[in-house]
Amino acid sequence: MEPNHEEAYRPLAINPFRISQPLGGVLALQGIYKSVPILHGAQGCAESIKTVMSRHFREPISIQNIAMHEYNLIFGGADTIREVVNIVMSKHKPDVIGIIGTSLTEVVGEDLLEAAASYGKDNVFALRDKLLFALYLPDYEGSMESGYAKTVYSVLQEVIRRNTHTSRKRHKNRINLLAGSHLSPGDVMELKEIIASFGLEVIVLPDLSSSLTGHLLTGHTPLSRGGVPLDYLNEISTSAFTIAIGGSMESSARLLQQALDIPYRVFPALTGLQATDDFFRFLQQHSRNEVQVKYRWQRQFLLDTLLDTRSVFRGKKVVAALDPDHLVALHQWLVEAGVKSFRSVASAPSPALEQLAGKVRVGDLEDLEAEAAGGADLWISNSHGEQAARRNGVPFIPLGFPIFNRFGSPMSINVGYKGTVDQLNCFGNILMNKESVYR
Repeated sequence: MEPNHEEAYRPLAINPFRISQPLGGVLALQGIYKSVPILHGAQGCAESIKTVMSRHFREPISIQNIAMHEYNLIFGGADTIREVVNIVMSKHKPDVIGIIGTSLTEVVGEDLLEAAASYGKDNVFALRDKLLFALYLPDYEGSMESGYAKTVYSVLQEVIRRNTHTSRKRHKNRINLLAGSHLSPGDVMELKEIIASFGLEVIVLPDLSSSLTGHLLTGHTPLSRGGVPLDYLNEISTSAFTIAIGGSMESSARLLQQALDIPYRVFPALTGLQATDDFFRFLQQHSRNEVQVKYRWQRQFLLDTLLDTRSVFRGKKVVAALDPDHLVALHQWLVEAGVKSFRSVASAPSPALEQLAGKVRVGDLEDLEAEAAGGADLWISNSHGEQAARRNGVPFIPLGFPIFNRFGSPMSINVGYKGTVDQLNCFGNILMNKESVYR
């Protein structure tokens, strides 16, 4: 089957499922300890982002807002930016501050990069052990995945700049893990355990496994409660290798290679037998340690599950709407399971889509309905697609972001041998009983 990638050009989205770039930026900063994203735009933007993320993760979300008024539109908002940063610095004492520009920021022509640089020059002593950066993430382009990836890239740029003149010893058994936006906090935790089982130390960016997985810390703080600490993040230059999960993270891995001479490898997906085998083989060769018996058993369980579920996956037609990296991961293991047809809609253009065989369109949920009209056995998308799946009578599985009305999504494991077994069983039960998870 030849690749056939299309982009739907319409004046508006009929039934959108794309999540905006600023939310991706806010999400990435939740994976850094004591960080705070400052959204420069309308107050409603910050509130909507906080609401959606809180509903999905069921956790408090760290975010501040620079509300724009008529005065700022006319005379500029540089003074307001400095004032808000001063308040956040003195009142909350964060380690990392990310100023995120929205579409409104670009419309009024606000120079966030200059504002952040100017503040840094005037407050060198106050920022000596902190990290301040700014970037533009307009809503009219990209998706959550690209906003997340751009934020990670900006963080690494600032970390590299701060450590340019610092000589650090390389640690052979230390590696960097750049976790893509399609990975759940549970996925990140599983990957950390797998890597550690080979005797390797891992620095994860962003590390959502310790910030959005649930904790009962007392008191309230407007800062992120978990994630990778800044002092540990500064050690990223001492790693011997970088692993990037998802094509969207390759630019950040390449930045580390170009600036710090750290080699890297991109794994498009870590779900499925072949993808997981490749990952374990790499870790085994890099560490020169054997795979633990625990994971050898998990691989046997996966092989058995593939045999058990083959009959329900064989010949089935699946439609899916997700971010590009997530689509690639889903497609790889569904093909291994025996799915006959995989028709998909991506949230935004991406080079990763070239890895998908068959037809994939950049569009909205109306496009996915058109694909489902030709016959489908399974509908996969975030919760925004649930009503459309019901309307078309197609069994529905919520996947991606956001997922509402369902417990445990952030802690779900979809990577490695164990995660693939869980996916096979979950999807297989739906196909076997022809019932959606909401019924």
